Order: sequence, then C-alpha cells, then structure tokens
Amino acid sequence: MTEDDDLSSTTFLRLLLVVFGTLSLVLVLPFFQPVLAGALLAYLVAPINNRLSRRLGATVGALVTILITVIVVLVPLLLILAVAVDQAVSLASGAEIPDLAAVETTVQELLGTDADLQRLLEPLSGAAETGLRGVLGGVIGIVGGIPAFVVGAVIFLFTFYYLLRDGDAFVAWLRTAAPLEPDVMDELIERTDDLLWAAVVGNVIVAGLQAILTVLGFVVLGFEDLVFWGIVTFVLSLLPLIGASIIWIPAVIYLVIVGNVPAAVGLLVYGFVIISGSDNFVRPIAMQRGAHLNSGLLVLGIFGGVAVFGFLGLFIGPVILGLSKAVVDLLVEIRGTSGEIR
Repeated sequence: MTEDDDLSSTTFLRLLLVVFGTLSLVLVLPFFQPVLAGALLAYLVAPINNRLSRRLGATVGALVTILITVIVVLVPLLLILAVAVDQAVSLASGAEIPDLAAVETTVQELLGTDADLQRLLEPLSGAAETGLRGVLGGVIGIVGGIPAFVVGAVIFLFTFYYLLRDGDAFVAWLRTAAPLEPDVMDELIERTDDLLWAAVVGNVIVAGLQAILTVLGFVVLGFEDLVFWGIVTFVLSLLPLIGASIIWIPAVIYLVIVGNVPAAVGLLVYGFVIISGSDNFVRPIAMQRGAHLNSGLLVLGIFGGVAVFGFLGLFIGPVILGLSKAVVDLLVEIRGTSGEIR
C-alpha cells in the first residue's frame, strides 16, 4: 500500500469517525444523566470493587459491589428522600403562621417602631398559592415521568455494572486510542482523578457535615421536619456563596419574630462558629488529595453545570472547566519542552 493510499484511508476513517461519533452522541444524549450518574457512582465505589475483584473475579466482584451499594447507599438514600418529600408536603400544607398581632408586638419592641405586617404579607399570599400550584404540578410531572425513570434506572445500572467490571480495560483502551504520549496521558488521567475527588468527594463531605450540624442545632431548638431540612441544607451546601447559612439564618429570623430571642442568639452564634465555620477546617482536610480549583472556576463550573446538566452538574461542571485548564497547562508544558515558547 502506497503512502497516498494510507493517507486516503486515514482521511476516510476520520470522516467515518466524525459521522458515527456524531450519531453515537445523538443516541446517548437523551440518557446522558443516568450514564453520568452511573459513571460517578462507579468512580466513588471503585476502591471497594477493586478489592472484591481481586478475590472474586471481575464479574462477581462488580455484582457484589452493586449489591452492597444498593443496600448500603441507594436504598437508605431513597428512603431518606421519600421521608423528606413527605415532610416537605406536610410542611407546605400544614405550616402554621404565627399570630400576626403577637409578631407585630415583637417587631415593634425590637425596632421601636410601628409595623403593619398584614399589609406586608398580603403580596405573599398570592406567591404562596403560586408556589403550591408549582409543587403540585411538579408532583404530577414526576408521576407522568415514571416510565422514563424506569428506562433511566436500567441504563444507570448497566453503566454502573460495566464500568465496575471493565473500567480498567476502558482506561487502557483510552491510553491506546488517544494520540498522546504515555506520560502526557498519565498526567491527564491523574489530573482528572484529582478534579473528580475535589468536586465529588470533597464537596460532599463538607456539605454532609454542614447538614448534620444544622440538623443537630435544629434538634436542640425543637424544630420539626428534620429530614427535609437536612436534605435541603446538604444540597444548598454544595453551592458556592450560599451554603448552609441560607437555612439557619432564616431560622434565626423566625425565632426573633416569634419572640424567642435567646434561642435566636444561640443559633446565630452556633451557625457562624460551628456550622459555617466548619468549612474552614474540614474542606482543607477533605481536599488534601484533590485538585485545588480556582474559586472563580468553581463558581462558574457549578452554576453552569447545573444549568446544562441539572443536579449532576454540581459535580461535572467544575471538572469540565478544570480539565480545560489542565489541557491548556499540558499544552504549555509540551510547547515549552519543545522550545517553541519559554
């Protein structure tokens, strides 16, 4: 085969790659969320799967890992979410509004001025009704989406299983298929691992701790619907610039309004020092293994990821931006080594 024939074959193969790669992307995109969820979960439990696979074999080890994950993680998580949804519905439908006259008296005593709360709360009644309708519409949408959920669950489980069983083979294939030098490919894989650890494991540890601390504070103060508040605090703690303070600060305001000023002061101090302050101590420990993401990239990656990928974008967005920066850094290193730039 001549050099021209080789060039022609390579060009045609690249054209086929573009065509079939595009078609494959179109096929996968509708199920991108369950595929992504399966990949993230496989990454998290990979250390357990590796130990089991060495003793039981790749197939049995993957099946046992899935069984353990379902029993220890997924089932309790679904039960907690079910309780949180039930408490949210109960909270939305049965929440008691404090007596306005007593609230007005408390506000007047604190501020030393008159306060007509009835007039202030009138616009909120329409907003509350709209919000309740939105919740009911969301419940109806969830019920209508049950068939799609079943399909997504099947794809999630298959993705989870095959990445556990054949994950090492997939990484080895990437090393072979990627047109990169082995040391460059190893560096890229290592940086991807660090980014995933920082975005997934590190942030989840910090958010989980803040949720637990918030719930403990609410237990002492006698708040109800603790599972709901714990889940909401956990999710919001994953977001930069928001965190658990968006939960405990309104709780402080509520305690002031109902006249329980000592409890409000206690929660205020506890919130600043313990709940929000824990971030400064725990995050550096949790991020020791992971990559240190630039704060600007982190914020943009999280909110952009949520806008594009939904909830999973909390973790994937920063990884994508971090990988983009890593690729640029590697290109600069390669060009610097080759003497093109210094």
